[in-house]
Amino acid sequence: MADRPVKVLALVALAAASASLLVGCSSISGAIDSPDANRWVCSWDPTMNHDWHDDYSCTNGTDFDRPHLIPGTGFVTREEVDQAAAAYEAKLNS
Repeated sequence: MADRPVKVLALVALAAASASLLVGCSSISGAIDSPDANRWVCSWDPTMNHDWHDDYSCTNGTDFDRPHLIPGTGFVTREEVDQAAAAYEAKLNS
């Protein structure tokens, strides 16, 4: 019987930890349900194929696209492909 208060305290601590996790989950699901949930986001995602034209991937959480940026050119710099990806993302979200 002497260890009963310890078990009760452990259960209270576990319940409090679970409640804080649930609060965190509800805030995450709130972000998913927000109006911006379907916005496209393009991120640097190198393919390691020595072709910087396709080193960005874009997603809106459901669909995925790996555009070939700045077609018709040879070598492109990281700055050029970054700018092209930002423009492509803006076009997807317009």
